[in-house]
Amino acid sequence: MRGKMKKVNPRDLSRPHVWRPSANSETSKTLLLLHGTGADEHDLLSLGKALDPTANLLSPRGLVVESSMSRFFLRYPDGTFDEAGLVLAVDELADFISVAAFEYGFDASKVFAVGFSNGANAAGALLLIHPESVAGIAAFGTTKSFVELRSNGSLKGKKVWIANGATDEYSPADRTEAMVSEFKSLGAEVQLMMHPGGHEIVMKHIQQIHRNLA
Repeated sequence: MRGKMKKVNPRDLSRPHVWRPSANSETSKTLLLLHGTGADEHDLLSLGKALDPTANLLSPRGLVVESSMSRFFLRYPDGTFDEAGLVLAVDELADFISVAAFEYGFDASKVFAVGFSNGANAAGALLLIHPESVAGIAAFGTTKSFVELRSNGSLKGKKVWIANGATDEYSPADRTEAMVSEFKSLGAEVQLMMHPGGHEIVMKHIQQIHRNLA
């Protein structure tokens, strides 16, 4: 079954989301939290707090629904991705960040996208297609989700943390290496972290990214 878009306007603040400002919301970093398949805008709030307790948290819900599960774009049974849907999703996310920055008053130059699984893939595509929208990404359980997509600008100075499991069937090593190589070739500073498990987030990687963000 093809996924269906929810009937909201993703280019304003009507899409379901959570905004949790920090004590100094205008000057703090903002973490854009992008959940995995079947989760929602509340799922990664604790992860965001662990990564940077001083950051604003902005967590939108994915607008594609398949089998009653929310996600940002479709992944097909053969492991390929709906690239047209992916492009649409990140265009909408870039617009959402811009509108949210105006409405909530945070610094749009200090946004880091943090994602797990489907949300992590969306974060990587967001960095590639709209590099102006984020200062970097922290992607957990991710892989190269784009084949024909090309960057719309240099990624020089962008920070990328990729945190995967060695036995994660959703993140095969060859596609992860291709993604790392692509980001590096465009000038991003990439740190690849591996744990011995599968499709999960581990505390060791959270702590390492926390130190780097600080």
